[in-house]
Amino acid sequence: MTNDTLRVGVIQTSLHDDAAWVDNVSGNWQQSVQISSHEERRAKREIRHYLASLKGLDRKPDIILFPELSVPIGFERQVARASEDLEAIIVAGLDYRIEPAQPHPAVSNEAVVIVPRILGGQKIALRTEIRRLGKTYPAPGEKRKLLSISASRVNFVSNPTVWVFESECLGKFAVALCYDFMDLDRIVMYRNRIQTLFVLAYNRDTNSFDHLSEALGRMLFCNVVVCNCGQFGGSHAVSPFRKPYKRTVYRHSGQNLPNAQLIELPLRSLLHHQQNGSNDQFKSLPPGFSNLVSLDRGVVKI
Repeated sequence: MTNDTLRVGVIQTSLHDDAAWVDNVSGNWQQSVQISSHEERRAKREIRHYLASLKGLDRKPDIILFPELSVPIGFERQVARASEDLEAIIVAGLDYRIEPAQPHPAVSNEAVVIVPRILGGQKIALRTEIRRLGKTYPAPGEKRKLLSISASRVNFVSNPTVWVFESECLGKFAVALCYDFMDLDRIVMYRNRIQTLFVLAYNRDTNSFDHLSEALGRMLFCNVVVCNCGQFGGSHAVSPFRKPYKRTVYRHSGQNLPNAQLIELPLRSLLHHQQNGSNDQFKSLPPGFSNLVSLDRGVVKI
């Protein structure tokens, strides 16, 4: 049975791009696209600290989020053990993955969804599962930075696959990596298929993501949670409640503010409203949400 609420731990780490991804003028392009050793050590300390802080709470999270690019390559196993210890799903953005099979220097941008074998006290599988999902579109600034590496122009390898994760108790959710949040094709694929959309970001333009979350929360009619890096701040969560003051469930504004917060989002009542449209605590369902009308396209030359 679907839980009444979804408890989400939102962790903003303080990874700084100017210190983490340093152009290595020695000619080794691979070192330029991996987190610097100093920032990697600091990132691991922060990850351990904030996971421990969530473990110490009376209420435990169902799902824990880390921002895009925040977890160093090779640290996934430790994060997976933390997922098992907390009995919570962890969704985390990884540092750039070097793609050795490509004919030219290339990287991809991935996240992992770690599902422990015991979730919230209930055994759901024989072993912990780790699923990888990739970013489809690099942000313009991200692409320019990779191509400008002095040792070698580094290409971005896109992953066009869209995943929806389904849990008997946590509903259906999807994960988008930063710039993919703006992909209209992806948004259409989520329509009437999810209760929660998680966005892992390393985003400077926090105001734009605020507006996107509000709009897509209504159009997809789901919870939207953005987990951004602490350098830029702006992590937030919205839900399509009828009363305006309830729609912003969480917001953490301000730069250079690493933080961890546990929030609660509606789940069972939201799912019921998606199916029946009969709960007056939420806004009306958007047009075509459950009864999609096929539109004809007409072009008039004037």
